[in-house]
Amino acid sequence: MEKHSISVLGADKKQYEIADFRARGMNYTNAIGIIVTTEFMSRILAFDTWQERWGNTDRVLTEEQNESVAMQTFSGLDLTKRIVEGQAGIDGMTAAKRCWNYQKGGFQWYLPCLMELGVLCAYRDEINKAMKEIGCPDECLLPTEDSDETWVWSSSENSQDVSWGVYFSNGGFGNTGKYNSGMVRAVAAFQPSPSLLTGEAKSNDCLHSDEALINMLRERGYKGELTKTLTI
Repeated sequence: MEKHSISVLGADKKQYEIADFRARGMNYTNAIGIIVTTEFMSRILAFDTWQERWGNTDRVLTEEQNESVAMQTFSGLDLTKRIVEGQAGIDGMTAAKRCWNYQKGGFQWYLPCLMELGVLCAYRDEINKAMKEIGCPDECLLPTEDSDETWVWSSSENSQDVSWGVYFSNGGFGNTGKYNSGMVRAVAAFQPSPSLLTGEAKSNDCLHSDEALINMLRERGYKGELTKTLTI
């Protein structure tokens, strides 16, 4: 079984085990977000959730990506930055703008790429369990098959008209029109510390074997078009 951990980033920017965080009398109001750490990435997931359109500019703002290519990108940070720059002339809020402008904890938040979103979906049940344990209301939880809205936007583009996202109801990856509204969840990079109680959040982007990552997603139910011939 793949290695993973779910912890919480306190408002003091220290990383806590869920049980220890609760034992200290703290709940989600004393935290910045949930830390999801796997062999492939470590990210802070914001508690806040929004409904936004992706935002169509009638052109590709990053690059066209099929599913296999999109899954070779391990961070949506640069993608989000490029999208926001390309949407500078668009009136109103968009998915990328919402994440980029989020300021909680002083981190640079961004719209996760398809890979990051897929990993969050793979660990959805564990993440939701941890959030419930620290008192998060239902609106903070990642969507499930029982949710009214299960489509979540990524920063990975497919064409000038559509962008990638994940159906959290069944773990399926797909794309839909950029003018459509979908759920938005912001993430930020995190550097795990040797000691849970003294770790400081830092910018980090770890790359690991694409084959191992594919195997992990396969084991957790992913049925997309990925092959073991990807290169990073």
